[in-house]
Amino acid sequence: MIFKTRYIFVIHSLFLLSSLYSQEVISLERAIQIADQNNMKLRSDALMVKYQKALVNTAYNIAPTQINAELGQFNSSYFDTGFGISQTFSLPQVYRRHLEAKKQQVQMADYYLKISEADIRQQVYQIFQEYSYLTAKEKLLTYQDSLFTVFVEKTSARLRKGESDILENTTATQQKINISNQLAMVSGLKEYFILELEWLLNDGNVYVPETTNFNVLKYNIFYDSLSILKHPEIQASVQEINAARSVTIAEKTVLLPEFTVGYKNLSIRGIGADDRLYNGGDRFSSFQLGIGIPIFRRAIHSSIQASKIMEEIKSGLYTSKVTELRTKISQKYAFYNQTLTRLLQYEQKALANAIVIRDVSEKQFSNGEINYLEYVILTNQATMIEMEYLELMRNLNMTIIDLHFLTNNY
Repeated sequence: MIFKTRYIFVIHSLFLLSSLYSQEVISLERAIQIADQNNMKLRSDALMVKYQKALVNTAYNIAPTQINAELGQFNSSYFDTGFGISQTFSLPQVYRRHLEAKKQQVQMADYYLKISEADIRQQVYQIFQEYSYLTAKEKLLTYQDSLFTVFVEKTSARLRKGESDILENTTATQQKINISNQLAMVSGLKEYFILELEWLLNDGNVYVPETTNFNVLKYNIFYDSLSILKHPEIQASVQEINAARSVTIAEKTVLLPEFTVGYKNLSIRGIGADDRLYNGGDRFSSFQLGIGIPIFRRAIHSSIQASKIMEEIKSGLYTSKVTELRTKISQKYAFYNQTLTRLLQYEQKALANAIVIRDVSEKQFSNGEINYLEYVILTNQATMIEMEYLELMRNLNMTIIDLHFLTNNY
């Protein structure tokens, strides 16, 4: 039993090592290219576009050709035969309007695909930004961990010499544990985003986002009233209105008449109307013309009315989406300005203060001017400032990413 457990553990460890070494560092641009080609959501939406295109020709859905035969005493007491063929057609404008409705559905599916493309790209951008932030945070925690590792050793040595008490050593050890737990959490979050990126790219490989120095992203956002109208969601909403309107126009064609053209051929036995004797070998032909007029129109008008209501619904949704998008942009701009102001304050004062606090506290602790508990408080204060700065930068960058996509500037 012990052997089996160890065997399973070794296999699991080898699998983890294999996964680790198979990871490939990937740039943001390359990740977006792979996502555009392999993401399952994009593939599904692309197939939906093909599906709608395949339905276009169904607009020419002509009624089946009717073929019938007659056998029996339908002209006289003699046995006669006959056959006929007929075809029903709608007016040309009926097919044109249904064709237009199908084309509008294709365009709508294409806009949905564009929305998904923008959404997937935004998610990839966010993953890279989160991974870069976590890497910077991990670097800061690792530095702090190295400091506490040294000071745990020093407090242990002082405790053995009787120069400090158990409280100082225990506090140092606990601080070291806290930092180790934070490092483990950051590592777990990085693995989470690696898996998230793997799912988005969907090409069977495991990628690690390429990270550089964690800085504020470039802010190259151009925004005006026309930017909203160019957003994929707004364009899709406009297309939904057009599609609903084309369906209404197509529904109205049910009120138009249909025409039927037919041909009939039959035999006659006995004395005909012209007082001639026919033996069945002679056959007679006739042509038929018919028109179908919808007399009972209540259901038709109800269907048209429902379609008009759908137009109103889509128009209302369009107005709502435009208002919602404007509100989101305004909120993001306000948050961006607030966060940028705080970030500049940290860069001008707080970060410099953190450096001074850390340098002075280390010197004072080394010289014995302050005890370890005081040193822990000061060091944590400096680290907290740097952590808050990283968090502000992360929030600012995520807001910039959101603004890029909300204003269609990605």
